[in-house]
Amino acid sequence: MNVFVGLAMLVLGGLSAGSSYVPLKGIKGWAWESLWAVQGIVAWLLLPLLLALLATPHLFSVLHATPTGTLISTYAFGFLWGLGGLAWGMAVRYIGIALGFSIATGFLSSLGTMVPIIAKNQLHATLATSAGRITIASIALSLIGIVICGRAGWLRDKHQKTQFNFKKGITIALAAGILGACFAFGIAAGDPIKQNAIAAGASPLWSASPIFFVELLGGITVNLIYCLFMNRRNKTFNDYRHAANPKELKANYAFSALVGLLWYLQFVFYGMAAFYMGPYSFANWSVHMSFMVVASNLWGYYFKEWKDTSRATIRWNTAGILVLVIAGIIMGAAGYIK
Repeated sequence: MNVFVGLAMLVLGGLSAGSSYVPLKGIKGWAWESLWAVQGIVAWLLLPLLLALLATPHLFSVLHATPTGTLISTYAFGFLWGLGGLAWGMAVRYIGIALGFSIATGFLSSLGTMVPIIAKNQLHATLATSAGRITIASIALSLIGIVICGRAGWLRDKHQKTQFNFKKGITIALAAGILGACFAFGIAAGDPIKQNAIAAGASPLWSASPIFFVELLGGITVNLIYCLFMNRRNKTFNDYRHAANPKELKANYAFSALVGLLWYLQFVFYGMAAFYMGPYSFANWSVHMSFMVVASNLWGYYFKEWKDTSRATIRWNTAGILVLVIAGIIMGAAGYIK
């Protein structure tokens, strides 16, 4: 296994996910629920289906041969993750790309590591090993990073009272992080789908694609239900047919689709990384999350989300980012020691 190629895939996946919300800034005149529905259809339905069909011989036969319980659990974790994705999109509106990703991702990384340990009643055994203690310490460090980023957001909110809503945004971001961790559990639950795909002739490199298809069906379900409900309540169904002019309408569809493409590419890279990393796959989640934080914060600085704030505030945020990245690296190191 080429670990360096795997790491490169994880970096690309993190950068893609951390950049996915940037095209939202090019959408004009559409309600949030309209643009979110379009990007969701691209990211969580069309692209996963396309890749699964291309990568998996006899895709639907493979799914039919998979135990119903596996399909249901994979879909259910995707549904819960979809709730987190919905909350994540809202959080970005209230606290910006940089802070929204930092806080939610900190929880994603921590819970993605911690919850399986608790669920399997392995906390005591984990604490009994050096690797386990390092893992728990890295989770505590990640939570410290979240607190630091949170203080930076609170300080920024004092200077930008009209641009962001920190209190509402941080609550939603925390919920997004907790629910978002369900995606890692869905991948684990869907392993029989992957094995069936390989048995049917799928390349191990792309064998995770049918898992993503089933899991993301859960994600698109909850998001479409919410978006269509909001379209009806806010009377915004006309967004899909009208804009200020035909050119702007096409641009809105294009930018929304680009959001979906960038968001989905992280799954492509993550799936490839799982193949290349082999026995070092324990580090995948934390490395992916860490570079997601880095990318989102670079974009946040680029778009001047922290303008008109003090240097001290920016230093707080930068320190929080570094702590989160270090925590992710330590999680990977703990897995290596194990």
